[in-house]
Amino acid sequence: MLNRLLRKQTLASFDYQWRELPEADALLSDEWFRSNVTRIIAEELLCLRPEWFEGKRILDAGCGTGRWTVGLLELGADVTAVDFSEAALEQVREHVAEHCTEEQQARLRTQQADLLELPPELAAERFDCVFSFGVLHHTGDTHAALRSVARVAADDGVIFLYLYGQESVNRLAWARLGAERLLLAPLPFKLKQRAIHLLRPGSDVHHAFDLLSPTINDRHTYAEVREWLVESGFRDVERTIEHTELFLRGAREPEAIAPFTLRPPSPPYWFARY
Repeated sequence: MLNRLLRKQTLASFDYQWRELPEADALLSDEWFRSNVTRIIAEELLCLRPEWFEGKRILDAGCGTGRWTVGLLELGADVTAVDFSEAALEQVREHVAEHCTEEQQARLRTQQADLLELPPELAAERFDCVFSFGVLHHTGDTHAALRSVARVAADDGVIFLYLYGQESVNRLAWARLGAERLLLAPLPFKLKQRAIHLLRPGSDVHHAFDLLSPTINDRHTYAEVREWLVESGFRDVERTIEHTELFLRGAREPEAIAPFTLRPPSPPYWFARY
């Protein structure tokens, strides 16, 4: 019961965030990010040459407002963007219409979906790549959500995950974050937005809201998530960015992507500017 309530609150929090706080650093409203999104996806996140993406079927699992969706379309992929929030999907469609050509727009499909249990028609499909950035750790069961989306990766498919790393926050900071979230949890979202502004003066309100408003924010170790990916049939798992956070690429058949792989990036990474 408690987990169900926490999950309901977390989903509602993101729905509010996508609807009311659509602009921030590292979103499409950020000119630098917008100009670099395709490079970031290819060279830093997946470490695959841009030509690999052409014609690929990609599931953007938990697409938010579509910052990565736009980049994937520009790289030549056919993208199915899914999110639990209809407000997020509306933003995706608006952003794709604003930033993409008609040909790129034609390669977009959006669908509302729960990543813990994909709709049957979506679960029956197979994708060349499952891309999920900063989402599975908000579901209440990261392992189950990973299994759910991993099933739709093709036999020679690839998965990319960004997840919160356990090593990024020490125990004292983790306890403080937990206390702040519990304190803020009962507040209506509009009032919570104001309270967060007071708690974190000068910070990017969108990202501070993302940090403090959702009650589910799980963290994991590399070894833990690597084991889950291997269980799901990804024989090769690599950290594409060496960091306390988890940036992971899994390949079912590593030989299928071998001609396209790039060396992992060196710091400073794209997010260092923020």
